[in-house]
Amino acid sequence: MKQDLRSIRSVANIKKAFVDLLQEKPFEKIKVSEIARKAGIDRQTFYLHFVDKYDLLDKMNKEFLQVYKTILVERLEGDNSFALEKLEKIYQGNLPYLKEHRLEVLSLLKIDTGRICLKRDLRKMLIDKYQEITGEALTSFQQDMLATLYVDSFITFIKEDRKISEKEIEDLLIKIREFIS
Repeated sequence: MKQDLRSIRSVANIKKAFVDLLQEKPFEKIKVSEIARKAGIDRQTFYLHFVDKYDLLDKMNKEFLQVYKTILVERLEGDNSFALEKLEKIYQGNLPYLKEHRLEVLSLLKIDTGRICLKRDLRKMLIDKYQEITGEALTSFQQDMLATLYVDSFITFIKEDRKISEKEIEDLLIKIREFIS
């Protein structure tokens, strides 16, 4: 039990140190030794939990995706509508997690290593869920537009850390219709 608590604490310290370093410099410039030093551990302890900083990033992204996916499915279950108003419900469903991990999520969203990219993974997950729930196959253009609308709106909610009103959504839909007409 003592070892498990120490491991849990070490991983939490590593993640916090990593997020703190991401506030100071870009991902590419961060070294494992810096993460370990800031986490108050030695490099060997870091390597007990992660292969390298890419593994750390990947695991943190997957953790967020799992939370988001669970809430997305709960909010859409039994209803194959992807009404824009549901974004607020999805955001509210994630609120406790996002309040606690806001800086972490915003930091992760900035990183694109080519192989690891939270924003791209969010887009793919959303499209996959949309097609699974609605049974509708989308063209690549439709996929891109839907994913852009949902994911970028969700990111805006996270950045601004506020509720969006139904009036704002209605106004936006009017503007979109005017723009594409």
